[in-house]
Amino acid sequence: MNRKLISLLLILAFVFSALAFAQTVTIKFLHRWTQEPDRSFFEEVVKEFEKQNPNVKVEVQTVSNDPFKEKIKVILGTKDAPDVFFSWPGEFTNRFIRAGNILDITSYMLKDGSMFDYVGSQLIPFIYEGALYGLPYRLDGKVFVYNKEIFKEAGIDHPPSTVSEFMDDLEKLAALGMAPIAFGNIRPWAVSHYIAAVNQKSVPEDIWEVDVNPAVGTWSDPGYVDALKIYADLIPYFNDYTNAISHDDARAAFMQGQHAMMYVEIVEIPEIEREGPEGFLDKIGVFPFPATDGPGNQSYLVGYPEGFVVSSNTKHPEEAVAFLKFLTGREMGRLELEMLGWFNGIKNLVSPEEVKPIIYETTQLILDSKKMVNWLDSSLHAKIWSVYSVELQKLTDQITTPAKVMEAVQKIASEVRKEF
Repeated sequence: MNRKLISLLLILAFVFSALAFAQTVTIKFLHRWTQEPDRSFFEEVVKEFEKQNPNVKVEVQTVSNDPFKEKIKVILGTKDAPDVFFSWPGEFTNRFIRAGNILDITSYMLKDGSMFDYVGSQLIPFIYEGALYGLPYRLDGKVFVYNKEIFKEAGIDHPPSTVSEFMDDLEKLAALGMAPIAFGNIRPWAVSHYIAAVNQKSVPEDIWEVDVNPAVGTWSDPGYVDALKIYADLIPYFNDYTNAISHDDARAAFMQGQHAMMYVEIVEIPEIEREGPEGFLDKIGVFPFPATDGPGNQSYLVGYPEGFVVSSNTKHPEEAVAFLKFLTGREMGRLELEMLGWFNGIKNLVSPEEVKPIIYETTQLILDSKKMVNWLDSSLHAKIWSVYSVELQKLTDQITTPAKVMEAVQKIASEVRKEF
């Protein structure tokens, strides 16, 4: 082989390698799971996506839950903004949509029909003004988990279906010498889940749907005070020092048998299986927040899917949306269920016999619910939640009243309305 031919081949090899390098794109991916086994799951997702898409490199960034909420507010719209990132649907996400920071993915999902792979009710939370802005990563809802053995010891043969029955059961459980309900509220998102439930049951649906809109919400319906009275009735049955204890510490106490029940997210049940004593999962049952006499809808379930969105400032929208769909799709959904015990939003992901009955049954509570009620902290304007949360912690410490809590909320809501 002569020197000219060798030189030509070397030049061509260099050109082709340069072209291949130039065609490789990098997308930044930000999520909020820093612990195991969650962290390893995302590593597997990225590894498999890069294997199937060799022209794309995914840089992973992780920030734990509470710092994440502040970090994302700061970096969106800057050169450090991630291409794909976690977000809670509702006002938390809507404010970023209004600011033009999140990509409308409707056309991408309709182009290949992938939108119809998802459970419709789990896409609705990601729709804003008729457009789709995100996809569900995991389904979630709120239920009471209870220790069947402790209930039996207290003479309770079935979980309560009404608040009246609930209060009677709490008295029976307290008579055993324990605080019946494990509750940790050092981070007030925990109390927001209780209040979302009692608000939804105590206030007509058309009213609370208006009130979560910061441009028009007044929070003046008397049902909100009634809701807080229901919550206040539960406070004596919580463990001591609720506002000084983390949710995880309260859950550990429940698993140790110190309390009869706890209000948890459905996605925590696999964690209870991993962290609890051997066989503990077989000792627990679940029930939704009991019905009240209020004018709200009693059958809705508190909880919203969590998901991921794409930055509107991404330089690689096609690749970013492709990664989003891969992350939330069927293949990774089955891996998610295998590694973490969570369902994503894909239709008919598994058959009942493929998972433990309690996990399948609680997920069906979500899928069978006519409507999901968003977590209160995620659905509110940040300024309103900042006041509401402080007042709720004061109520939990029994140093204020339901009426005073709502007076403070109405005042800040009035100030926020003026901004619109």
